[in-house]
Amino acid sequence: MIKVVKQATASIVAFENVSRFNAQTSLSVKQEIIDLYNDSNVVIINLLGIKFVDSAGFGTFISILKTAKERNGRLLFCNISREVQDLFEIMQLHIVFELFENLEGALASC
Repeated sequence: MIKVVKQATASIVAFENVSRFNAQTSLSVKQEIIDLYNDSNVVIINLLGIKFVDSAGFGTFISILKTAKERNGRLLFCNISREVQDLFEIMQLHIVFELFENLEGALASC
């Protein structure tokens, strides 16, 4: 379901064959993403291909961010579709999370 690429400055999470980040998908990957903070201070979630995130998905993102902050880490997002960007903005979460247009921009901020 997810593919993780570890680089010197960050762990990059990408979703495979998933277009919706919902209760079903978020529960299965939450701990796997949190565990990345054992080896890296920065996790980038590449949302390429994700067209919808429900409340459980956003709850998972918030939980991961809480873990990141507890470990003095960062959680970044990139390649956000217009539909998902609109949801971040409606819920005012674009203020809470670090959002980038593309992976290159996210990596450059590390």
